[in-house]
Formats: sequence, structure tokens, C-alpha cells
Amino acid sequence: MNSDGHGVVLGMSGGVDSSTAAWMLAEQGYRVVGVTLRFYCYARSSRSPRPCCSEASLRHARMLASRLGIEHRVIDAESEFRDAVIENFVGEYRRGRTPNPCIVCNEKVKFPALARVADWLGCRFIATGHYARLVRAERGKTLLAAAADAAKDQSYFLYRVPVKLLERTIFPLGDSSKSEVKRAASGLDLPSAKEKESQDVCFLPDGDLGAFLSSEIAPAPGEVVDRKGRLLGSHSGVFHYTIGQRKGLRIAGGVPLYVGEIDAARRRIVLEPKSELFHRTAVCTSVRLRSNNLGGALAGKVRYRKPFAEVERVDRAGGELRVVFREPQWAITPGQSLVLYRDGLVIGGGIVARGLKGDRG
Repeated sequence: MNSDGHGVVLGMSGGVDSSTAAWMLAEQGYRVVGVTLRFYCYARSSRSPRPCCSEASLRHARMLASRLGIEHRVIDAESEFRDAVIENFVGEYRRGRTPNPCIVCNEKVKFPALARVADWLGCRFIATGHYARLVRAERGKTLLAAAADAAKDQSYFLYRVPVKLLERTIFPLGDSSKSEVKRAASGLDLPSAKEKESQDVCFLPDGDLGAFLSSEIAPAPGEVVDRKGRLLGSHSGVFHYTIGQRKGLRIAGGVPLYVGEIDAARRRIVLEPKSELFHRTAVCTSVRLRSNNLGGALAGKVRYRKPFAEVERVDRAGGELRVVFREPQWAITPGQSLVLYRDGLVIGGGIVARGLKGDRG
């Protein structure tokens, strides 16, 4: 893309990806403004060791911007982050679901905030260090596509970002591999090239999900049962569990058991053998589609770290999206996102409501 000297507001965490993206944009002639958004941990947790969520990382971003010769600003987004991301995160776990906060953040906080700053500063573009690509189709339509580095692709996290924001977005790393980005950062002698990267939820002070949720949700003990309703044990709250979980169940038995259902209303955890957790159909709500054409060869991801799975068909009815896979999928989890792709392009997706054994129900 020709910069033509346009301004671009780049989300800058201080990590290797956003730092390298800043350098790439500057090299292309853009007037780059690095923006660090203050989320939960920047404002509240001085003890966090997490590289993306500490006051130290904020200072790191400022130092890197200075080294690269670009402007840097810090923008407070804590209130929006608490309302849109953390409240949703806690609420979903309270309902026995397993959310993906990064998807919510990108849709409702990060990209809108960067766009507001860009408008305020008179910048045409926004940018992030995500590994994803944008494709300009016929009639100028902007399509979201997977990154060149399949192992690092982050388009899954971006499927809900409004098109009007993607139309002004640049993903400098979309055609690069992670190893290329690290080499570039090392060659530039950026300190971020040696930093440990964060892999989990950024606002968990010590990466301790259970402790965080326990501080937000009151204990609500209940029963742990098998599919026939036989009592196997007890628990202190459904928010401690997710579909497919085996570790930490503390249930003795001859056959390995996994969390197959979380009934928050009855405060009940249902355990099943692994074979019972395969579902052929995922029913999704809160649907976001980038194309009305749901035919052809589609592939779906039922969770970020899951591989692509071939889709047999997609049905739409009553605001729901029913995705039928050719092969049953393991541990389809309510609260997670199912994202559909065709030839590397993001077609859309939705939030998983439930999994079904067959293609009806």
C-alpha cells in the first residue's frame, strides 16, 4: 500500500509484533503515532509479570517509540474495557460458558478506540500487530483473510471487527512469518525481540483464572454427576469448569471422565467419557457474517487453537447459525467463537450456544 504520507495510529503494546509493525510503517513513509491503550492491568495491577499488561510494558512502548522516532500517546480505555470485556467475561463464566475476551475487545474496545484517536489526530489509517491480511475485492469491498503464517494467523480474533473499521486498517505483519518478524526486530536491535510473549488473557494478574473469577463471583457450591444423574462429588462454582476439562476434577473412577455439560441454573457439572464429547453440529448465536454466500467449500474453527475442520453445510434460521461438520468435533464449547473460512477468507461466524450429536435437534 502506498503511504502517500498519510498518518496511521498504531496500537502499540511494547511487544515485538507491534514494535516491528511500527518500524515497517515508518519505513513505508507513514506518519506513525504509537498508541498504548490503558486497559485493566495498566491501571490496577503493579504486580503483574505479564509482558503485555503492566506499567513496565507501557514504559517499554514509550521507549521503543522514541527509538523509532515516532510519536507515542497513552489513551485511557479502562472504563470501556471493564464494561465491554471484563463484565462480559465474568458474566459468561457465571453462566457456565467459556468466553474469548480478545474477540470482544477487538470488536468493542481496541479498534473503535484506535479509530477515535485517529479521527482526533486527523490520521487516515489505524494499524495493529495482528497476523492477518485484508483483501480488496471487486467493487472495492474489504475482505478479512488469514495471515501468510498459518501457525500464527490471528484472523480468528478479528471476525467481529466492523467492516467500516477494517476498511481503514493496515496489518503490516500479515505477509510475514513470526520468525521473519523476530529477525527484523533483532536486526533493529529492538529490546522487544528478546521479551517473553504473552499467550493468555491479558488482564489476569498472574495468569490465575481461578483466583480472578473467585474474586469476582461468589461461591455457589453444587453437584458433580454423571450423565445418569449419579452423584460423583461436589464443586465450589461452575465458573471453575469448561467443556472438555479433565484436570482438577478430583473424581476417582475406572473410566477417565471429562466435563461434558455445565448446567449453571442447577449448579451442576455433568461428567462423561471422552467419546461422548464429540459433536457434529455447532449452533451459534450473535452471528456476524461478511458474506451471504454460505455455500461452497467452507472450513470452520471452533476454537483458536483447534485446527480447521471441513464443513458439510451451514443453515440459518431464527437468528441462529447451524454449522454441520463432516466429522464430529471434540468439545464444542458454549461461549467460544466458531469462525468460517473459504479459501482463506473470513466468511463470518458466531458465538457457540451448544453442540449437537447429529445434524438436527
